[in-house]
Amino acid sequence: MSQISFAEFFDQAQDAAPVVQHPLPALPVNLPAVSAPALSLAAARRQFISVFHETAYNLRRWEVFSDFIILAASELDIARIRAPENIERCRKISERYSAADMQNMHELFALMVCALQAQFHDFLGAVFMELELGDDRQGQYFTPYNVQSMMARLLMPGVIDTIRREGMFTLSEPTCGAGGMVIAYAECLIEAGLNPSVQMFVSCIDIDPVAADMAFIQLSLLGIAAEVVTGNTLTLEFNRVRYTPAYYLNDFEERLKSQRRIKAMMEFIRAM
Repeated sequence: MSQISFAEFFDQAQDAAPVVQHPLPALPVNLPAVSAPALSLAAARRQFISVFHETAYNLRRWEVFSDFIILAASELDIARIRAPENIERCRKISERYSAADMQNMHELFALMVCALQAQFHDFLGAVFMELELGDDRQGQYFTPYNVQSMMARLLMPGVIDTIRREGMFTLSEPTCGAGGMVIAYAECLIEAGLNPSVQMFVSCIDIDPVAADMAFIQLSLLGIAAEVVTGNTLTLEFNRVRYTPAYYLNDFEERLKSQRRIKAMMEFIRAM
């Protein structure tokens, strides 16, 4: 994998601490460092499912999964990690679990990192479906990653042309789910010898806060610069916006402003 290593990625994220505006104590629930032993994708996924089933027998499976996702997303949100409301929310969640269950949460995080380190793919979407957590009433299903990968490959020639012309390309995902389609694009860029961490920016939206957090987690760990919005694409009602660490580390705020200025200037010239 041509991306920076997970250990280096989180070292850089710590160096980017000035973006955190709330100098408060660390979260009461500290998820583990990402220097977990290497595992194959199959082994990591198998162990993840096993540990998940052993966690908090007294709670519904959906509840445990969503709590894990909330804690992991909160830990990766470097702009809000020390915000009082973030700390309080994580504290309330952790109080509902025993020490052994919280240790399992730590292990789930490490296994997720191992799985993503082993292979670019939609890990959380896949385990979500394997655990049968989908909502039939809402039609909540995650597209298999091999289908998303095929779709991304069909569109890659246009993407590469845009990168050659502008230095980067932007992707909009109005119903992103767990971010599988975005991950497929990033994988294709790597195969083409490009670097999605610096040559791709993604705007993701999903109405389901858990799905949006799943996308935020995976895009953060894979070093993809993105804004992840929880909200309704159709009504334009948005509740929360999160930016992945790569967005800050690779200065995408300023780069996107420059891109908009250049496009506005070109449109003005063409209109003359």
